Amino acid sequence: MNGSWFAVACAVALLFVGCSENPVADRVSGGDPEQKFGLSKSLVERKDASATDEMVSEQAASNNRFAVNLYKELVEGGKNLFFSPYSITCAFAMTAAGAVGETRDQILDALQVTLSGNSFDEALNATDLSFKAHSEATDGLTLNVVNSTWMQSGWPFSAGFLDHLSRYYGAGVNMLDFISQPEESRLIINDWVAEQTNQKILDLLPGGSITYDTRLVLTNAVYFLADWKYGFDAELTSDGNFALLDGSHVSTPFMYMKTADSLVRMPYSREYGARAMEFAYKGDRLSMVVLLPEEDNFAEFESALTLDTISTMIAHLDSTDLQVSLPKFSFSTASMSLIKPLKNLGIEDAFSPGDADFSDIGGAEPLYITEVAHKAFISVDEQGTEAAAATGVVVSTWELVVDDFRANRPFIYIIRDRVTETILFMGRVLNPAVEQ
Repeated sequence: MNGSWFAVACAVALLFVGCSENPVADRVSGGDPEQKFGLSKSLVERKDASATDEMVSEQAASNNRFAVNLYKELVEGGKNLFFSPYSITCAFAMTAAGAVGETRDQILDALQVTLSGNSFDEALNATDLSFKAHSEATDGLTLNVVNSTWMQSGWPFSAGFLDHLSRYYGAGVNMLDFISQPEESRLIINDWVAEQTNQKILDLLPGGSITYDTRLVLTNAVYFLADWKYGFDAELTSDGNFALLDGSHVSTPFMYMKTADSLVRMPYSREYGARAMEFAYKGDRLSMVVLLPEEDNFAEFESALTLDTISTMIAHLDSTDLQVSLPKFSFSTASMSLIKPLKNLGIEDAFSPGDADFSDIGGAEPLYITEVAHKAFISVDEQGTEAAAATGVVVSTWELVVDDFRANRPFIYIIRDRVTETILFMGRVLNPAVEQ
């Protein structure tokens, strides 16, 4: 993994904030031949923003701590990385709404949540509404974040659970038949995710992730498209050498900003053996912060990375005259399972049949999480950034297997004295219908 990718991962992680209303969550009647799934929604309307600024800031800090923790779990060798911690937080926030006791506590602890009760949900909702308003009011910027739930048709979900998802996440209920059509259901969910992300996130849920035991899938999809506040001149883009961690170089297109004296005033800081630069998007609210460790210092910087490091470098940004270049790149991840990294962060019970407690979701059958799929895409060019991500939490049922003893097949038997342990008789039964 190289320095540029690390910087982009850290920076764009902070972009994916908010959980917008589900555009397909209204009840459908009469039947639409193009509609592949039934639709329903709680009668509870989405809650207006009621969280205080302090609550929103506290939850933002929680999200950012989770981002750094998960980043360290996901880094692998010399591979690039890109993910959306907020997409994952949104999906798991909905899942936590149906969790009880230790199962819920482990989820919230892994997400670094410090707000109590519904304050967590209220802060996410307020953040969403704020960013949704900014997106709608800003030319050259699109931020579409959608939550939805996919439920087994006819399964008795709790009204309180559905009301909670509608009130804080604007999530509608899409009815599928996982029991008899698991593969068809998987394709429908994947198609929906692709549509919400402008076809950038394809095949979120891998084959086999949906089975006849699936009862619920909670999804979050993000699509982000924004122009730079100060764009790069495409005529100046040219190939240059990018230094890899092993000391070799690769040729790649570099973008440059054009000014009269070749210098650009940009927010810049230098701390902890690394440099930071901020690239603002139109509207001056969202930005990409690139953290560039000094030569031969990437591994040390990355291993010591904390949220305090990032926050300090951002706090010390100051407008400075610089020559600015940035590699032009695009990157897509394969669908990755987050079960192992989330277990490493402390979520154990939710993935364990017998230990998981999702009783607030409803239904008589016990539930547990069988998959958490995440996929992301980013493209950075002279005009701006296009990025997308999606998360799917698959919740399935399991049957409590009670050991039984049914002698309904050939068996061997003995008659013994329990005092002396003497075997008095011994035999076998291959066919109890034969008497001699």
